[in-house]
Amino acid sequence: MADEPAGGPAGSPADPDIAVRVRGVTKTYGIWSSPKARLAHPLMNVAAQVLPFSRLARSLEHRTRHMYRDFHALQEVSLDIRKGESWGFIGVNGSGKSTLLKIISGNLRPSSGWVEVDGKVAILDYGAGFNGEFTGRENVYLKASIMGLTHRQIDERFDSIAAFADIGDFIEQPVKTYSSGMSARLGFAIMAHVDADIMITDEALAVGDAFFVQKCMTHIRAFLKKGTFLFVSHSVNDVVSLCQKAVWLEHGRMRAIGSAKEVTDAYMSSVALRQSQEYLADATDGAMTDTQPQTALPGMLAFAGESMLRQPSLARLTHSRPPRVVRDPRLEYLNRSPLRNDIEIPAFEVDATGYGVGGARIEDVTFADDTGAVLTWVIGGEIVHLKIDVRAERELQSPIVGFQVKDRLGQTLFADNTFLITRERPFTVLAGEIYQAEFEFQMPLLPVGDYVIRVATAIGVEHENAMLHCLDNALMFRSTTSGARHGLVGVPMLCIGVKVLAG
Repeated sequence: MADEPAGGPAGSPADPDIAVRVRGVTKTYGIWSSPKARLAHPLMNVAAQVLPFSRLARSLEHRTRHMYRDFHALQEVSLDIRKGESWGFIGVNGSGKSTLLKIISGNLRPSSGWVEVDGKVAILDYGAGFNGEFTGRENVYLKASIMGLTHRQIDERFDSIAAFADIGDFIEQPVKTYSSGMSARLGFAIMAHVDADIMITDEALAVGDAFFVQKCMTHIRAFLKKGTFLFVSHSVNDVVSLCQKAVWLEHGRMRAIGSAKEVTDAYMSSVALRQSQEYLADATDGAMTDTQPQTALPGMLAFAGESMLRQPSLARLTHSRPPRVVRDPRLEYLNRSPLRNDIEIPAFEVDATGYGVGGARIEDVTFADDTGAVLTWVIGGEIVHLKIDVRAERELQSPIVGFQVKDRLGQTLFADNTFLITRERPFTVLAGEIYQAEFEFQMPLLPVGDYVIRVATAIGVEHENAMLHCLDNALMFRSTTSGARHGLVGVPMLCIGVKVLAG
């Protein structure tokens, strides 16, 4: 990941492979002290010009300087986007993401700098451009014509647009009677049928029901095979899933640019660290210890500083059903099977670095079998114990330990933490002591590829806490062979069958 965008002769304005070129773009807005000041400012400027070199003119100039302040929504942003690439833009609210895409699309002019776009742009802004008094049909013709389609082209594509929107007879009703979801459906349906080279979308997946979102994703993935895609989102998982590269904007400046996984990891680390610092600054002793001891659930073991909740009590706590698992997956037929899933697990790097506010340090992460023996390879489908050892650097009240298993793109496949368990039986760890979290589960079938385990420890509660120490790449392991053929992970099947039922 680089801190500055690449440039050079290969990215000259005449380069046919460049879809979007942004150079030194700055956007500045005036923040007025009051509505009266905004009205009086141009009048006072005129008066100062009419009476130059006078005491009154100098007084007016002094007063106008204090009527507003400059707000830099973007500052000196430069980047090159090549044709066929997909880019994500991330950052907190007010960082300049939407402003930058509006400038690229031509809907907003920069205060300084320039943008060059090679290709037809489609903006997935859903309801923008709709006339509430017109019917859905009329708005299809209105918005599609704005996007460059001829009347004949719209005639040819109207049935497909209506089918994509799937709003039934409402297509003949005024748009002002639509729900926000219906407007989103119609807006996306129109944009999906515009012959665009560059698709720009701002939080495209933030509205609509699950079926609509899946339809959007299907279209976007199809577009990725042929066009250039620019995507603003607060969901880093969506950015990692859809985009090859990413830009992290902060206070209008580019904080980082590079591969989607590297940039989103850096962004999430920064967010977690900031939130942890804010939590520590605001938390009281009562908030940090969370709750008072409660009566332990049946199945809770508590001795010598150990708390462990087993099935079926764990299922009752999580409002689920206890899973049926196979205790001995290393059977002879599995070892002979061509569908066997071999997963190589290297040793934990003792000197692994991480981030956090301090107070604890992760010292070991291992997979073990039922006997406690450390595993250097695992078969998908077998029962494993993930153990995480953490050394306390000061006294801690009920610290939380959690993990996430991610694929090579940074998508979270599955995760869990100890919060629910320790909430039922709070405990104290003294400085210098080691506390160990253990997760017992059936390893899913993993497609061939590289994976990482992210582990962390924190104090607080599940939704609001201070990250003491986090390792984004605590263990990096590889699935070398796999029978998983569908999806991000495979679920070990106990049985697969088919039969014909009479009648």
